[in-house]
Amino acid sequence: MKDKALLPNNGLTNHDGNNNPAKLTKKEVTITVVLALLTAIEILSVDLYLPAFKAIADDFRASLGDVQLSLSIFLGGFALGQLVWGTLADRFGRKLPIIVGLFLYVVFSLVITSIHNVGMFWLLRFLQAFCGSAGVVIARAIVSDVFDRHKTIKVFSLLGLIMGVTPIIAPSIGNMLLGSGTWHTNFVAMAATGMIVLVLVVLLLPETHLIRNTDANQAHRNKYKPIFENRQFITYTLTASMVYAGLLVFVSNSPFLIMEKGQFTGTEYSLIFGLISVGIVFGSYSINYLVKYFDKHVIVKCVALLQALFALFSVIMVLFGAPVPGLLILIFFYLFLLGILLPATADLALEPFRSDSGKASAIFGFVQLAVTFVILTIIGLVQDDSIMPMTVALLMCAVVSLVSSWFRGWKTKAS
Repeated sequence: MKDKALLPNNGLTNHDGNNNPAKLTKKEVTITVVLALLTAIEILSVDLYLPAFKAIADDFRASLGDVQLSLSIFLGGFALGQLVWGTLADRFGRKLPIIVGLFLYVVFSLVITSIHNVGMFWLLRFLQAFCGSAGVVIARAIVSDVFDRHKTIKVFSLLGLIMGVTPIIAPSIGNMLLGSGTWHTNFVAMAATGMIVLVLVVLLLPETHLIRNTDANQAHRNKYKPIFENRQFITYTLTASMVYAGLLVFVSNSPFLIMEKGQFTGTEYSLIFGLISVGIVFGSYSINYLVKYFDKHVIVKCVALLQALFALFSVIMVLFGAPVPGLLILIFFYLFLLGILLPATADLALEPFRSDSGKASAIFGFVQLAVTFVILTIIGLVQDDSIMPMTVALLMCAVVSLVSSWFRGWKTKAS
């Protein structure tokens, strides 16, 4: 069967003797849990240190803007790292690059606690992100290795749930760590998390890429060509990139929106941020039911339209001076729709690629974070004492996502 998992020799099967092709076996559930933890590294590395922005700025005698710039630098490192690790994963297997990347992530997380200036902080955050990206990009490739088309959307939705759950708990944990020590404690927690995930990878994650790609460099480079020429990949990578950028626009501006403009305390910020992030959880959970009744391409188009409408309403609310709590309600629904789009677009973008899923995942992740980096940088340059730049950016992300899914995706056929 053409769509069966590509793991004939490692003991994994698709159906485990049951009649439900979408039901995960026990081994697949174990792999999914490990992949979910790998996916959480990125969001955890961002959300865990958000509450410590001011403490870091004070310690380095730097401005809050200097510390906020470290978020863009982190995203840049994550974007570039995915290109490297994704390629290595296709040539040398999935497991070894993850182990090396996680080990270095732990090392750089600990080194950050010993520095005393913002310049070194920028450099080490870049290196931390570069190495931490290994698990995230290879996790997407492993989904293509292990699961057939009946299961990939379910697995991507579970990974999306992690993206929703992590922001709920990470800022609160970050606040508690900051209250019990210094901002260094937050990075020690990142290192500890990385070490735990590393141990689980070593013990529980099998090697899923059995046929290694060891072509010469020129042939290796030529294998990128069909990826860039695939319309489905380009369409949904662009859509996913704008969707993800919208998420990071809110995350990076949430302290300013909630604490500065909403006049909420740090503890209240963590609670509000967590409640809003529940929207992503609901959205990621909903996609499993939507795909039973609607085509995935249709789901993306319709949900992207709804998200653009909610973003437009948020801009209108800001224009008319609506209070922050009202705006946060709209953002909750924006994130709910985002929770549907993230797994759906990732699944559709990577669907045409099985043997080169590492490269496809690397390009997908690179474009996703590169677009986010550019948008966050632009917002930083035009940021004033209002929340209008944030809402306009959310609208822009939603509109470009909508245009991509409707005016390019309508011609696309699933592989």
